[in-house]
Amino acid sequence: MKQEIKDIAINLMYQAPASFIAWWQQLSLTTAIAVVLGVLQVLYLVRKWWREETEFGKRMKRWAGGMVTKPGDLS
Repeated sequence: MKQEIKDIAINLMYQAPASFIAWWQQLSLTTAIAVVLGVLQVLYLVRKWWREETEFGKRMKRWAGGMVTKPGDLS
């Protein structure tokens, strides 16, 4: 029994690094994409808040006056 466990452990030591590296590279790529998309979403929400809720944004909206800012404003 002990020899079988040693054989399994040795087999895992030889095969695990290659599969672990492939898994880590895939995980890193997926994580990087998720982080970039998350940052873009946060930046969009901050921009939206800035334009709609701050005094500067309200002044810019009043200044734009008759300009079309939303698709529903076309009528």
